[in-house]
Amino acid sequence: MSEDLQRIRDIDGRYVAQLFPTAKSILAVDGKGAVLKTGEGKEYLDLIGGIAVTTTGHAHPKVVEAICQQASHIIHGNAFGNFIYPIQAELAQLIAERAPGNLESTFFTNSGAESVEGAIKLAIKATRRKKIVFFKRAFHGRTYMTLSVSSKRLYKDPFEPLYPWTVEVPFNDVDATRAAMSDDVAAIIVEPIQGEGGIRPCNDDFLPALAELAHEYGALLIVDEIQTGFGRTGQWFASEYYGVVPDIMTVAKGIASGMPLGGVVASRQLMCEFSDPPLVHCTTFGGNPVCCAAAVATIKVIEEENLLQNARDRGAELLAGLNALREAYPHLVKEARGRGLLLALEMQREEDTPSFVGKVNELGAVVCWTVNSGTTVRVSPPLVISREQVALALDIFGRALKALDK
Repeated sequence: MSEDLQRIRDIDGRYVAQLFPTAKSILAVDGKGAVLKTGEGKEYLDLIGGIAVTTTGHAHPKVVEAICQQASHIIHGNAFGNFIYPIQAELAQLIAERAPGNLESTFFTNSGAESVEGAIKLAIKATRRKKIVFFKRAFHGRTYMTLSVSSKRLYKDPFEPLYPWTVEVPFNDVDATRAAMSDDVAAIIVEPIQGEGGIRPCNDDFLPALAELAHEYGALLIVDEIQTGFGRTGQWFASEYYGVVPDIMTVAKGIASGMPLGGVVASRQLMCEFSDPPLVHCTTFGGNPVCCAAAVATIKVIEEENLLQNARDRGAELLAGLNALREAYPHLVKEARGRGLLLALEMQREEDTPSFVGKVNELGAVVCWTVNSGTTVRVSPPLVISREQVALALDIFGRALKALDK
């Protein structure tokens, strides 16, 4: 290792907050498509995609060009007031044209957690109620409100008391959800595919049933599409598979191929709640023009390169290969599941997960496990992944399992 690379590692260890018990080991300096390159020149097949973020891959030339072009004009402007930013207006229109039903108004944010915070505030204000129904294994963020509607006690307990008006019910259980409903419920919040909960899709009848329950009780349905949105599952939004139009939809992650951007998407009528009184909800950096430019470019690349179809095709190949590995190693692998390019390989034993992930990294690919399911290995590569790279990924997985099978 060169002295320069070691110096960077030393600086990172001293000055960057370290959130993991073990030291970070991979020094990433470059990337292209679904490949990351380290300072030592080693290449890794990126099968995480920044946790479903790098939609168009690393350094897509059209996204890079859009970022540079916008940065040469306006990087940041007034978040509210008299100024209109053309790139923000263009992005809002593109989202409205692709979002389900009448969801045509977007409040831009900087992250997924901020989007969920905004969505819950919007629901509370619109209904004049306080209670939020959420689901076991759910993950919606690590801010105060998003922790309150997330499941894992390990992350919640240090910050109690959290928002008290919540009810947690089993995922995919319509009867339990009905039992939790009452006239003081403001919203039901749900992921169409639980991300950190282990890549667990809603049953076919679950999301439609939640929509019916919400409307029956005068509550709102918030669908968290932060991990599933913008082509990740092979449709623009995963709720399309269920024929459901949410009252509020949250987006982030893949919207801008790695630039920090999110949004709360709702009908124009519902979004008017945020203007009465004026500035009752606002943001400094949300809808930053450079991030919006990246998002506009991302949406255009998805369409120009037919990445929705690629997500479906490559996802089907990956899932078939993962199921073949499950059949070959049933004592190690419990299940393969997911949709499009949001997939999971669930191990039989939690203690095997870090060993498998470590071996995959050693063999030249990057995966990780989900925070609310220690047996689940996440597979969420950039949507530009090729057939050849899928075959390489499955070969690496097979070799990693063979190494564990001793």
